[in-house]
Amino acid sequence: MIVTVAWSGVNAAAQPVRFETHVSTDSVAVGERFTLSLVAEHGPQTAVSFPSPDAGGVLFGDLDVIQRLTVQQRPGPAGRQVDSVAYEVTTFALDSVRVPALPVRVTAGRDTTIRSAPARTVTVVSVVGPDAKGMHGVAALAPFPQPWWTWALLALTATGLLAGLVYLWWRRQPDDAPTPVQRVPDDDQTPYEAATSWIRQLEESYDLADPDAVKPFYVELSNALRIYLARELGVAALERTTREVVDTLEERPDVPSGATSRIQAVLQLADLAKFAGIRPTADDHEKALREARAALDTIEAAPRSPESDAIDGVASAA
Repeated sequence: MIVTVAWSGVNAAAQPVRFETHVSTDSVAVGERFTLSLVAEHGPQTAVSFPSPDAGGVLFGDLDVIQRLTVQQRPGPAGRQVDSVAYEVTTFALDSVRVPALPVRVTAGRDTTIRSAPARTVTVVSVVGPDAKGMHGVAALAPFPQPWWTWALLALTATGLLAGLVYLWWRRQPDDAPTPVQRVPDDDQTPYEAATSWIRQLEESYDLADPDAVKPFYVELSNALRIYLARELGVAALERTTREVVDTLEERPDVPSGATSRIQAVLQLADLAKFAGIRPTADDHEKALREARAALDTIEAAPRSPESDAIDGVASAA
């Protein structure tokens, strides 16, 4: 089973990227393992990064990832390159399971975008035979002897293992873990002033050469944008996914499309850093800060309609 989609980005006229989603079977039983493969065909100057296997339900939905194999590379047609990765997965969904549109980071020179491999639905067959008639009652419990010494030994062993794990965890904690930026509410600041001040503090407070600082930095940057959207535009950005926030902004005539695309790029990169285990580069950090500031400036400079002013009044009163 294969689903294919082609995409051409900002510089994609000469370097289009083509995605395929392969599933090893059309139907599976509950708990049965099968293979999900992602394939990206691209030009030689383009690089792709596939989702981390430990992203969980945030990216993989009802699929449980057991393991991800090494990314394979091979020459493609007309001097292009083909990258592929396989995930061993299973599911405990009923009737069907949806293979979601998984995000793939595409880097061409200094431009980085987040694209999606196509989604797919796999049938989940019942493990109940066709001749089954109704539900069976629960059988009575069989009597078993309960030797107390077995349970005592297990309890001692579990206690010792737990103590050892706690000790190892304590020893591995970094002494200089980055401290999140502390936000002090200031009633005299406008939403724009508060957001730009927050972003400036992020740039000054986090050493992004430290891998442990990258994830909290993107958490804070995402929160700065989302809180601004909630205060300035009345958008419930803290309670919604990135896709829902972008859809809402695209429906607002008072939000320029350029600001929406910049916010989408920053929030998608933050989602990958927070949930997908992808580590952005130094260029990504600079671009994220630059795009966040540009989005705020664009929204602030845009003419406001009476409807949007009314929304702002409701948001401020809340």
